[in-house]
Amino acid sequence: MKTPLVRFSQKTRNAVAAASDHGPSIGTWLERITAIGDPLLSEAVEGIWCGREGRVTIDIPGSRSMLCMGWYEKRVEWSYLS
Repeated sequence: MKTPLVRFSQKTRNAVAAASDHGPSIGTWLERITAIGDPLLSEAVEGIWCGREGRVTIDIPGSRSMLCMGWYEKRVEWSYLS
């Protein structure tokens, strides 16, 4: 029997979007995502984040969602769960 895919609550989706409020540094954004307390999100953001600008879409294993985020001049401009 297949394990059902995780569905993120609206509260979690709102928290991911709010993590980019006020253009935090990438480090602060990573701390905010980890502070949400969802192990799938915490695992998704592990790794090296660098560069003056960029965007990422990270598939979250065990769900149909992706964590999407963009930054410019080392400040996070937007983030959401798709």
